Amino acid sequence: MIRWMVAGLLGGLAGGVATSVAMKGGRQAGLLHDTLDRRGEDWLDRMAGTRRRLGEAGTTLLEQSGHGMASLAFGAGYGALRAQLPHGSPALLGTAYGAGLYAVGIAGIAPRLGITEGERRAGPALAAQRLGMHVLFGLATALVAEAAHARLSASDR
Repeated sequence: MIRWMVAGLLGGLAGGVATSVAMKGGRQAGLLHDTLDRRGEDWLDRMAGTRRRLGEAGTTLLEQSGHGMASLAFGAGYGALRAQLPHGSPALLGTAYGAGLYAVGIAGIAPRLGITEGERRAGPALAAQRLGMHVLFGLATALVAEAAHARLSASDR
């Protein structure tokens, strides 16, 4: 189990980087307009006045730090799940895991905290974008965790 959790941490780190890059690239290409990282920054500012206290760059750094910690924690969670389901397809499990994170975190918890407006009010295009980012996270996490687990297992031999 520990080996899978360490592999999951590495996978979660990779998944977090992949989603951050995808959101930034999507914004720069004009494909994504209302990404969750921007919502997180706005929420931090509403709750704690971070832009006034830390500036735009400090608020972004704070949000990205929180995103990174969440990615590590969710990566470890994936590792624990994978340890219980060692024979399943990593791609399928990662995709389902990412979709589950979306359902619980974005569709369930985020609107209650005021981070998002709720998926019904967001509309299908924005909800699909958010789901896609979480599926990307889950898939990247699973594939990197799988490779990391194989390397960790090989090093024990």
